[in-house]
Amino acid sequence: MVKKIVIIGGGIVGSTAAYYLARSGHTVTVFDHGVGQATRASAGIICPWFSLRRNKPWYFLVSKGAEFYHQFMQDLKDDGYNTDAIYQIDGTIMIRNTDKRVQKDLDQAEAKQEASPSIGEVKKLSTEDISDYLPLIESDHPATWVEGGGRVHGDALIDTLHQAIQDLGGKIIREKAQLKKESGDIYISTPSVAKHNFNRLLLSPGPGLTNLLEPLGYKVDIRAQKGQLFVLKHTDWIDQHWPVIMPPGQSDIIPFNNGEIIIGATHEDDQGDNLDVDEAVLHELRDEARKWMPSVDDHDIVESKVGTRAHTSDFSVLVGAVPNLDNVWAISGLGSSGLTSGPFLGYQWAQLVETDAWDINKEAFPIEKYIQANNAQ
Repeated sequence: MVKKIVIIGGGIVGSTAAYYLARSGHTVTVFDHGVGQATRASAGIICPWFSLRRNKPWYFLVSKGAEFYHQFMQDLKDDGYNTDAIYQIDGTIMIRNTDKRVQKDLDQAEAKQEASPSIGEVKKLSTEDISDYLPLIESDHPATWVEGGGRVHGDALIDTLHQAIQDLGGKIIREKAQLKKESGDIYISTPSVAKHNFNRLLLSPGPGLTNLLEPLGYKVDIRAQKGQLFVLKHTDWIDQHWPVIMPPGQSDIIPFNNGEIIIGATHEDDQGDNLDVDEAVLHELRDEARKWMPSVDDHDIVESKVGTRAHTSDFSVLVGAVPNLDNVWAISGLGSSGLTSGPFLGYQWAQLVETDAWDINKEAFPIEKYIQANNAQ
């Protein structure tokens, strides 16, 4: 049965869900205001297996997300889209402060490889080994090499998904949507569409979830976190297939095979929805990066990007059916791991629409903790 699907938020979650549902023949409309979208302003590192976070539901999402990328990219290829600029696997080097921390990585890899075969080979690198993998990097610390570590170009991914959605008959409306309630029924309103109904609705607008639900009387535990990064580019860096470098701190060094190296990103909790580039903050990022890439000052910044991620107060992911609203779901709070877990979550919601089942355990993701319906109208 063809369903009328509406998605508010055309970032990584909403666009993935829309792609798979349009691919299955449903009528899909995405409302994507797009301002401050974290996905477009980001470069994702797909190497979640070695985090020290003890949040098991979060790890379930990111580990499943890393595995899902292989299916995701293959599906796009099968539909005729070139994914070379979107997702690249050239390994990840995690610079560690001690040999003991490297050994912990090796132990984690051994414990997790059966469930996460994408990890690939994991080994210790000496300081000399690191520069063999990426000559621009200098380090006095040991590191862990992860063969299956990858990277995602957020802008390229969203551009491709939006094109695919429209090619498959879906619509993308570049307007800010509002939720309204009339005689107990929820509908969507925009400047050009006074009343838009749906069979299924997904709210995936990042930190904008609060503005969507508060007018209906809900209290939403979501806050914005500003992220900034900058881009360097050189023709000598094209097609080098260098790995991602993850040193201590915020200045991850992410080379893409088009000759770009992306540095960042920041985690600024006190800026709200401020999307202004802060040169002082970029200078701090450059200072951090210089510790590992001394030649960073030899290259001009060709682009700076700013976006806002969504966080819950305890940094857990918000996912599930919105309390007291029929056929309305919300996904938000993915934080800085959104490019890893987002496609898996979007695909899972598409499966829920298609089959009435998904791999999300309601008990592990209690949405009532983050969306309070006590005052809902």
